[in-house]
Amino acid sequence: MQVPVYLLTGFLGSGKTTILKTLLQAVKAQGRKPAVLMNEFGKQSVDTLLLKGAAVPTVDLIEGCVCCTVRGSLTGAMKQLVEEHRPDLIFLEASGVALPLEIVDSLLDPPLKDEVRIAGVYSCVDATRFPLQLPSVFEQTPLQQTMVQQVMHADVLLITKTDLIQPDRRFALEAALRQHNPSSPLLRVLNGQVDAEALLSVRAEASGRARAVQPKRFKMRQGTGRVKPEARVPEKTSFGGLQTLHYEFTAGVDADKLYEFLYGLPESVARGKGFYRDAENGRMYQFHFTPYAPMTAPADGEVPAFAVLIGEGLQERELMRKLQACEVANTPR
Repeated sequence: MQVPVYLLTGFLGSGKTTILKTLLQAVKAQGRKPAVLMNEFGKQSVDTLLLKGAAVPTVDLIEGCVCCTVRGSLTGAMKQLVEEHRPDLIFLEASGVALPLEIVDSLLDPPLKDEVRIAGVYSCVDATRFPLQLPSVFEQTPLQQTMVQQVMHADVLLITKTDLIQPDRRFALEAALRQHNPSSPLLRVLNGQVDAEALLSVRAEASGRARAVQPKRFKMRQGTGRVKPEARVPEKTSFGGLQTLHYEFTAGVDADKLYEFLYGLPESVARGKGFYRDAENGRMYQFHFTPYAPMTAPADGEVPAFAVLIGEGLQERELMRKLQACEVANTPR
């Protein structure tokens, strides 16, 4: 019997993990056994640590995109979840730069097609960041193409952060999304709360579309190699000019200095996230950054202290110097 797979896509910082946590809670409340395959672009999975309290079987695919540089690992990871945990359903949270049809294509190919089936493809759209107007397809950057394809090939569009925009932008955004995807339902999401039952009951269409698309049209320009599950790719992962920086804190952090650092990040930084120990009270916190919207919250227990920044043309030495300046000497990390 094939295990249903729900694919959760969306650009960096669009709220995928928050929605995933809501879906996991709803599924477990129904007495069903979920599992998670988490793909992150950076060296270490922040989002997996955020699911720590969910007590759900989870497999990580890190340092690359599940649709290209770690695509070869997808088969092994899926088989591991199915054979070791026998879940009722699997959520696959893709990295923010993943192309949905590439992933769907992988899941439909042997040897996975007899193990799993595509149950739904959902795309999270950040209402504060999705561009209302884009250049022609031939003039779009790889990142713009990715954002559009995530919208085009979704069975459901989940519009997040609608409380942070004015009504006129919301209407314009929905009109812009309809240009790329005229038929899929649009659901507004507030604080990650969605109607899980309605969402999980939407019939998947993306799997049927996958075979009708010319493959070359959706091939990414970079990083098309496949790697084995145990293989490692360089720490400086990149896609379309996008890079990641990983910094491990060696001491407690001055929270005010970290806030100052986050608010001062250049526009080239698209996403930031991680964990730190507050040097003043000794507690662990998580932080998230999207342009102009830093956020911190208590962490769920003890976790590693580190920061991940994702962006274009990152000035690595300068950013690491500023992160180090947030640390308070002779305090526990």
